[in-house]
Amino acid sequence: MAGVLLVLATAFLTRSAPPSPTPVPPGAFAFAVLGDAPYYMWEDLQFRLVLKALNAHELRSVVHVGDIFWRPCTDAYYRRSLEWFNGLRHPVIYTPGDNEWFDCWEPGSGRFAPQDRLDRIRKLFFADPARSLGQTPRTLVSQGGRGSFPEFVENVRWVEDRFVFATIHLIGSRNGMREFPGRAPSEDAAAKRRTEAAAAWVRETFAEAASVNAAGVVLAFHASPDFDERPPTSRNRAVYEPFLAALEEEVERFHRPVLAMHGDDHIYTVDRPLVRRGTGRRLENFVRLEVPGSPEVGWVKVTVNPGAADPFTFENHVLPRWKYW
Repeated sequence: MAGVLLVLATAFLTRSAPPSPTPVPPGAFAFAVLGDAPYYMWEDLQFRLVLKALNAHELRSVVHVGDIFWRPCTDAYYRRSLEWFNGLRHPVIYTPGDNEWFDCWEPGSGRFAPQDRLDRIRKLFFADPARSLGQTPRTLVSQGGRGSFPEFVENVRWVEDRFVFATIHLIGSRNGMREFPGRAPSEDAAAKRRTEAAAAWVRETFAEAASVNAAGVVLAFHASPDFDERPPTSRNRAVYEPFLAALEEEVERFHRPVLAMHGDDHIYTVDRPLVRRGTGRRLENFVRLEVPGSPEVGWVKVTVNPGAADPFTFENHVLPRWKYW
């Protein structure tokens, strides 16, 4: 009996031990992307293991694509997430999701005014738009404070080994067009302006990529904009215009690899879903990564080999449902 218990204990401890970090190949670099978690108390416990794993890996940056929690939308929850981000030893770049501002009108989230919550997020997480979060912050270029969209401090850009990275503020809940009690016309105007800012930021990012002769472009946003839905003028896709039109045009013109990373649907996905409207041609230089989300708590390691024709490889790191230590 004792021997059986010893075998079972050994098997359990072996399975519960965290895997050793995968070395980054010479000449390549790696970063992490995650989102849509933690939502529940037990996922909070698991998320601490995710943070520990991120600190154990050699990463150039950590990108969070939004939905940092589910509810409530209190300052205390914002500060908790900010503390988690600033506890990571890597630069952390964050783009907001719908859970932490737009959906805050819901009773369980606190019945907050969505735009008030977005203003609070900007003050807390983007107090200095020119610097990332994390223990070793990196310099960023922000859309905020200049040009036609000065309020969009959360849209930022940086360059890593000839790859141009950018975050773009697009959210779920039909891109902030979902109806809710007391919704005012100003909400429609705000969603329209935010999407116009997103399209402008896409075009500026690809212009920057062309000017520096970039090897590729990496975009991060929260929403799943229904790339596969046909026709392109469908109701679900229309709320993401003119962003989608700008993306198609710029990806086709750029020719080189483009990676778009997002959350929202919570299903780990790697595919090539972008089709050029009008011609029906699939844009093979475009790769989409959707990160896992609640009830799966984890992150994705992206390794970039700048010299490869297909430079992106992916490792999905999801914690077992039972793992809390």
